[in-house]
Amino acid sequence: MKTIVKLNQVSVTFKKKKALANLDCELFAGEVVGLVGPNGAGKTTLMKTILGLVPASQGSIIGQEQKMASLIEQPGLYPFMTGLEHLELFSDQSCNQLEIDQLIQLLDLTEFINQKTKDYSLGMKQRLGIALALLNKPQLVILDEPMNGLDPYSVKLLKEAILIYRKAGISFLISSHILSELEQIVDRVLLVKAGELVENVEHPELLNDFEEGLLAKLA
Repeated sequence: MKTIVKLNQVSVTFKKKKALANLDCELFAGEVVGLVGPNGAGKTTLMKTILGLVPASQGSIIGQEQKMASLIEQPGLYPFMTGLEHLELFSDQSCNQLEIDQLIQLLDLTEFINQKTKDYSLGMKQRLGIALALLNKPQLVILDEPMNGLDPYSVKLLKEAILIYRKAGISFLISSHILSELEQIVDRVLLVKAGELVENVEHPELLNDFEEGLLAKLA
């Protein structure tokens, strides 16, 4: 499989405290990887480091020149612009109106796409943020707790969208502190604790069989 991003002994230190410690991992083309760990485990720091938003204190990252997109924490939206205006503003030359329309349909944004985002609920903002991350044919999409604020219908739409884009060769790194949220969509799961990679689960269909043991490692 083609490697998209590779981390070699990456550490990140904030004020003498290590947020990531000697972390090695690879992300491959057309792969959906779950990133699981308790709050404060280093998931968001890892994602920001891959994106180049946080510099590594030591180690190296290969592949940061790839075209990446992300939704980290909450989407940054302009309150007096509509959802459609956001999609048009952030689309580049690789994205045409047909692709924007397909995204709107895929995430069922039609009902509120022409409303100003100041009137959006948390779930509406989250769905628009996901659509923005999927714009412009990125090679890697990084989503930090993307199911926060989503109702079951929206979670279903998100999972369907991820699988459709995966078939097109796009890779995903998706964080969650709940293993069950990632069932049926991930090819692999990385478990992190205190900034360290403690498990690389190659067969996520087995998650249910040893979930208790995995959670014990994260406790």
